[in-house]
Amino acid sequence: MAKVVGIDLGTTFSAIAELDDLGNPEVLSDPESGNRITRSAVYFGKDKVIVGEKAKDASITSPKKVVFEVKRRMEDEVIFSTSSGEFKEDDGKIKGYTPSQISSLILSKLKDYTSGVKKAVITVPALFAERARSATLEAAKLSKLDVELINEPTAAVLHYSNLPGISLNGRVLIFDLGGGTFDITIAGVKGKKVDVITSVGDKELGGQDFDREILNIIDRKYKKSKGKNIDLNDRSFFEIAEKIKKLLSTKEKVSEIVEGPKGPAKIDISRKEFENSIDTYLEKIKMLMEEALDRADLKASNINQTLLVGGSTRIPVVTEIIKKIMKKAPIKGVNVDEAVSCGAALYAGIQNKSSLNSAQKKAVSQVELNDVCNHYMGTLVYGRDTERNQLFEYNSVVIPRDTKLPCSITKDYYVMADDQQVIDCSVTQSEGEEKDVEFVHVIANEPLQLRKGAKQGDPFKVTYSYDTNGNMHCVFEEVKSKKKKELNLKPGNSRELKELRENLDFDIE
Repeated sequence: MAKVVGIDLGTTFSAIAELDDLGNPEVLSDPESGNRITRSAVYFGKDKVIVGEKAKDASITSPKKVVFEVKRRMEDEVIFSTSSGEFKEDDGKIKGYTPSQISSLILSKLKDYTSGVKKAVITVPALFAERARSATLEAAKLSKLDVELINEPTAAVLHYSNLPGISLNGRVLIFDLGGGTFDITIAGVKGKKVDVITSVGDKELGGQDFDREILNIIDRKYKKSKGKNIDLNDRSFFEIAEKIKKLLSTKEKVSEIVEGPKGPAKIDISRKEFENSIDTYLEKIKMLMEEALDRADLKASNINQTLLVGGSTRIPVVTEIIKKIMKKAPIKGVNVDEAVSCGAALYAGIQNKSSLNSAQKKAVSQVELNDVCNHYMGTLVYGRDTERNQLFEYNSVVIPRDTKLPCSITKDYYVMADDQQVIDCSVTQSEGEEKDVEFVHVIANEPLQLRKGAKQGDPFKVTYSYDTNGNMHCVFEEVKSKKKKELNLKPGNSRELKELRENLDFDIE
C-alpha cells in the first residue's frame, strides 16, 4: 500500500512525518545530512537544484541564485528571477519560477526521505487565503502528490492530544509562532476529539522579522564603530543575526565578530536590546491573543492549557507574554519544530485509513477533528442610497468566519430593477466582515441570465455549501424561474500544470 505522510511546508524550515507501524507519527530525516528539519531554501544551478542547508550555504557566493521565504509569496502573482535574484510581478516576460514551482522542489526533496508516497497532508497557516491555498495544492501536484490541506495550529493540537503523558481536556490555546507566520487557535479538546473554535493570526510575523531587527542593530553598531554601514542584502549577515537570536534565548548578552566593509568589528547585543527592537511585533502578539479570546467569547481563566508550536516560541520574552496574559505557563517538553508535521501525519492517516495496517487504524480510530471556516465568504450585491437616489455596490457575507464545517447556508436577495437581464454571481473572501469591495478578494464571478420580464423585488437565493477540504459549491438561483448558476470552487484547480512542469526538469540535491 502507498504511504501517506504529513508535511509542514514552512517559511524557514520544513519537515515530513509518517506513521510508524504502531500508528505513532515519526519525523523523517534527510538521509544525507541526518537533519529532521529541512531549510526551506532553494538554489538554482544550471542543471540541478539544491534544497536545504547546502542551498543556504550557496547563498553566500551566489545570492541571486537562492530563494528564501517563498511561503510569504504564495498568494502573489510573481516570478523569482534567477538573473536578478528577486521576486517580480509576473508580466509573462520574466524568466524564472513561480512560488508554487519553488515550493514543489522543496516538497520533492522531502518526498525523497521515504519511498512509495502518493498521498499527503500539507499544513498551511490558518489565515492563508484561497489563492495561497491553491498555490500550495499546485505545488503538491507539480511534485506528483495527491494532497489535502490542514491548518498548522489544528495539526499541532492533534499531535498534542495524541501524545502519551499529556492529557488535554477542556479549552486549549495553540500558540504557533514560526519563521514567517503567526497563528493562534482556540479549540475544545476531549480525549482525542478536537473541536476548533476560532483562529486569528498574521501572515507577516515570525522569526525572520526578528532576525531583520537584529540585523539592523548590527548595522547601527558597525557604523558607529567603523563609520560605514554593512550590506543589508548580504546573506552572511542574516546568518549572524539568526545565530545571535538563538543564542539570546539562553544568554543575556552575545558578542560576535562581524567582518564588514571596513574590517572586523566586535558587536555586543543584549537580550534587552533585542526585546526592545521587536517591541512592535510583541505588541501585535498581545493584541492577537486578546482578539482570539474575544472572538471565542472566553477569558484567559477559561483556557485550560496553552500549547507551543514553532521555533520562535523559544524566545524567552514570548513565553513571558503568554504567562502574563494566560496567568499560567504553557505546556513544555514537546519538540515545537516537529509538532505540526506530526499532527499532519495523524490527519493523513485519518483521511486515508485504507492505506493503514491494523495497528495504525486502531491508533487513529478515536481521533476526531471538527474545524471551522477561517474567512468570511460572501457575494457582491447592490444597495440603494435613498438620499442620493443612486446604487452602490457592497460585500454581503454569506458564511461568517468561525462557522463549523461542513456547512450549508442560504441567504435571500432580490432583483434590483424591472427587466433586469443579468446578475453577476460573484464569490468573495475576506479576513474581516468587510462591506467595502476594496477589501475583499473576488475568487469567482460568472453571469446568470434572468428570465424575461423580471421585476424589481423578485426573490433570489444564494446558497454556499463548504466542506473541510476547502471545496465550496455555490448556487445562485432566481426563485420564480428556477434559473440558476452553479459554481464549484476547489483550491488548486486554477491552472494547467503542463507548462509549469516544463522548466522543472532538475536533479534535486
